[in-house]
Amino acid sequence: MAFSTVDQMAAQLNVNPSTIVRFTYRLGLDGFPDLQERMRELLRGQLARTGDPISESHVASHLEGTSFGASLSRDWQNLHHTIAGLDAAVFARAVNILSRARRIYVVAGFSTFPIASYFATILDRLRSDISLLASNDAFATPRLVEMKAEDCLVAFTFPRYASATHRMVVWAKENKAKVVAVTDSPISAVGQIADVVLLAASAGPGMQNSLVAPLAVANALLNGVAAAKGTSALERYGRHDHLMKRWDAFLLKLGER
Repeated sequence: MAFSTVDQMAAQLNVNPSTIVRFTYRLGLDGFPDLQERMRELLRGQLARTGDPISESHVASHLEGTSFGASLSRDWQNLHHTIAGLDAAVFARAVNILSRARRIYVVAGFSTFPIASYFATILDRLRSDISLLASNDAFATPRLVEMKAEDCLVAFTFPRYASATHRMVVWAKENKAKVVAVTDSPISAVGQIADVVLLAASAGPGMQNSLVAPLAVANALLNGVAAAKGTSALERYGRHDHLMKRWDAFLLKLGER
């Protein structure tokens, strides 16, 4: 698909070329060239992994043959695949949007929600006006009504893709707000309409998704925002820690191990 013409693809599949073109439009894409370019993006990420100096097989060799070893190996592969496929310019654009937005809405559903919760919690320590929205959040609608063009919505969405997350993204686009999506495919429902798409591999050997790579992307975004906001982020973070220390919130104090 990445390198064939539409006629070659049609011959391989034994269908009419127009059938393939109609299929791409049904996906919401701008024809076969659009689908082809998205597939090339995925391939570039896979090919970039070759020559990795650290071998996963050596790291996990002592766990070979175990179910947990297979799980950890897949997490390793997902993380390396995700890092290799990320585009620095696209990542920088996401950070810029998050730094400049008036208000940021963070949304996810079901098993993906813990990543959104972590992301929103730390982001709220770096800057103000953060709203965390869950798929079953009864208070989400009133907050979404306030969304404006200068706002941003960050959506974490992975198979089987929460429908409520997609609805919130559609609402954000209708209100001209920017959408940053962290998802597994550029042709996922949210990936097709987001302004910035950051891909993270999530396939796991078990019944559930692996969220190691998505969490790593979320953490990298947070560090990017912290660097972009500079002094203001450090001051806000410091005030938060001062308050937590005053309330004796943690067992360990800063500087302790």
